[in-house]
Amino acid sequence: MSTPSGAPSRAPSFSIVICNYNYAQFVGQAIDSALAQRYPADKVEVVVVDDGSTDDSLAVLARYRDHPQVKLVQQPNRGQTAAFDAGVRVATGDLVCLLDSDDLCLPDKLSGVAAWIAAKAIDTERLFLCHDLILRDERTGESALDTWFQIVGIDKLDDIYDLDGRPMFFPFSVPTGLVFGRTLVTECLAAIPAWAFPRGADGALCPAALIRSGCVHYLRQTLGIYRIHSANEFGSLRNGRYAPRIDLRDRTPRQLHFLDQWVDMADLEPAHHARARSYFRRWEKLQRMPTGDRGVAVPRISIALIGRGDAAAVAASLASALDQRHPACEVLLPAGLSCPETPDGAQNCRYDEGPAGTDALTRMIAAARAASGESIVFLPVGDRLDRDFVERHLFYRQYGALVGVTCSDIRLMTPGGELVHQNAFAQSGAWAQAVQQIPPFATGLAQWVAPPLAACMFRRDLLVELSGTTDGLPWPTDMAEAGGWWPVQLALHTSGLLRFRETLCSVRLASGTQASYGWLSAPHTPDGRVIEPAIAGVADWLRRWHAGHRGALAARLPDAWQQRFAVWLDGQRG
Repeated sequence: MSTPSGAPSRAPSFSIVICNYNYAQFVGQAIDSALAQRYPADKVEVVVVDDGSTDDSLAVLARYRDHPQVKLVQQPNRGQTAAFDAGVRVATGDLVCLLDSDDLCLPDKLSGVAAWIAAKAIDTERLFLCHDLILRDERTGESALDTWFQIVGIDKLDDIYDLDGRPMFFPFSVPTGLVFGRTLVTECLAAIPAWAFPRGADGALCPAALIRSGCVHYLRQTLGIYRIHSANEFGSLRNGRYAPRIDLRDRTPRQLHFLDQWVDMADLEPAHHARARSYFRRWEKLQRMPTGDRGVAVPRISIALIGRGDAAAVAASLASALDQRHPACEVLLPAGLSCPETPDGAQNCRYDEGPAGTDALTRMIAAARAASGESIVFLPVGDRLDRDFVERHLFYRQYGALVGVTCSDIRLMTPGGELVHQNAFAQSGAWAQAVQQIPPFATGLAQWVAPPLAACMFRRDLLVELSGTTDGLPWPTDMAEAGGWWPVQLALHTSGLLRFRETLCSVRLASGTQASYGWLSAPHTPDGRVIEPAIAGVADWLRRWHAGHRGALAARLPDAWQQRFAVWLDGQRG
């Protein structure tokens, strides 16, 4: 039988790349298991990367410094992905096997892989192979009742899993069970942002390799030992069963952000690219599915379209709202907005914005009251959100500061949709800090610290509860027409504002408007016109609002806020 192009006509050579960080008690055993392979020694090299260990690891590694099969690499602590990348860069084998320094290779690992390759006549250059593993509890010496393939469900799959397969959370082995063609793993590791995956490198590497190669092969032999011990981050054995310690799906946002880019970066043939994109979308949907075992509800976010525009503008804004990565978004449309191509699910999410001529602020409050999300985004028709908009704002709300409104940077566009300025606030110097929290009362009513409305996400409950106190107290005309000016001031001076320099939406300039620093530093109406509320009149309205609703405000805001608000308001007479 002839050998397929790229398939080995000789026994392949192997590089076993070991990543070590502070595992002095284990790393020597891992190296010994790699050197004890029943495979020709001249076809085996062991690359050990120490990732800035602070224990006795270097003393252990020194014993192997003169070993002819061992290469030692030392680097400052940069994380697991960077360590594997450093090891692969100096590897010379046809095939690369990864090995965590607390795990073991079984003696027939390399011979088993080589025999499988010979039997399949597989092209090794971009091979992606997972083999099975035994799980062993180092404290008791007990092995798990199930192998790794049985635990994750690979035992129920065919021998090849490809981009047309049913998406699974993690249809791969952990690093100790991974074998790659050197070309493939080099390409993938070079593309993965190491800073985003300091641990759990396989969470990005395996799906990236699947996308690049098109399939993963399964070798159903147990050729390694995944050791469970007290220092393991990911799991433990309980009554012979593997019990995860953490939910790896919490890394989903980072995975999806990288893989979405990787599908387009990987230089795939058109048909391969289409299959990869289809698989990614199906896998993305699965990864984002809420699960009860997390114990945390997925926050619901409302996106309300406001204003009017031509059919193309409406379609563009609506498509960006419906295409959010976050799995729990609702999209609300004004009842009178014509949108013939809207999906049925969105057609039913309508809100009554009031009769013709209703001011912008009243329409926004109506949308907030009709919505059900924890937070709300007001999206003027014609503006567009990036797919990551909601997720990135949620990240800063959940891991940053507890504020009433978060604000991101913008991409400024002409009315016709041409780019005027990317990263408008960062590049103009208006936002000097990458992330900045502005507390209540740090600015006056005459100062404007927010971007256009489309770049803001508000706490909806705050707007609904506090806007309810305004019933019966007519807005000043200029404040009502300003639309987003009042919600921003309300959120800022009750709960604070957080702004961060990530461009996550496209904002269209109004017809006849010129881009300028003055435009960036001023509030706007929902249709993009610069406005200047009469500060003295607004301050008088706020004084009446505060005096008439002290009880309602006291139920929502602490006494210290009441006292500071009165002092602050006295300084806003204009």
